[in-house]
Order: sequence, then C-alpha cells, then structure tokens
Amino acid sequence: MDQAKQEKLIVFLSEKWGTRPCPLCGVARWNVLGKIFELREYHGGSLVVGSSSVMPVIPVTCSNCGNTVFVSAVLSGVIAPDSEKPQGEPTDKPPEETAGVSSEKPNEG
Repeated sequence: MDQAKQEKLIVFLSEKWGTRPCPLCGVARWNVLGKIFELREYHGGSLVVGSSSVMPVIPVTCSNCGNTVFVSAVLSGVIAPDSEKPQGEPTDKPPEETAGVSSEKPNEG
C-alpha cells in the first residue's frame, strides 16, 4: 500500500476508532500492516477461482496481545468500490444474487 493510501487509512481509523483500547487486553496500542488482504467465501475447503466473493481487508493488530481486527479496504476509502468486484461479475446484481454462482466448478481446459 502506498503512502497516500496509508495516510487515508490512518485518518479513517482516527475518525472512526479514536483511541479505543483492545477489547481483549485493554491496551490502546494498535499496529496497521501496510498491506491489503483478501477474505474469500468458504466453499467446503475447495478453492474456487473467479466466481467467489472476495472482501479486501486491512488487518489492525493490538501490539500487546495480538488481537487482530479486519477493516474494510473499501469502506475505509483505501481502494475504490469497483476494484472490489471480481472480473466478469455483472455490476447490476447485488452480492446475494451472485452467491450461488460460486458453487459451479470452473471449466478445465
């Protein structure tokens, strides 16, 4: 994540989170990893590529106990909402309607 995106995230967290302590240990020391990760929809242990729901998240970790909270990279403004959508997914369908698509097996060619 570049410096501008990191600064945008810090501003977002400062506005929304403030100085809240960790709910597990009560210490208010948090670390933000400067990377965006993906949470993928679970498919019984099978990896489904291309038609599965993916949520881009940024981990925020308590530096005392390790409790980790995921912050949405989209809602925080770090990435644009369009970059969250998997390629080839229709833009007019809400996520509920596309959830069933992920159970299909990809073509093996």
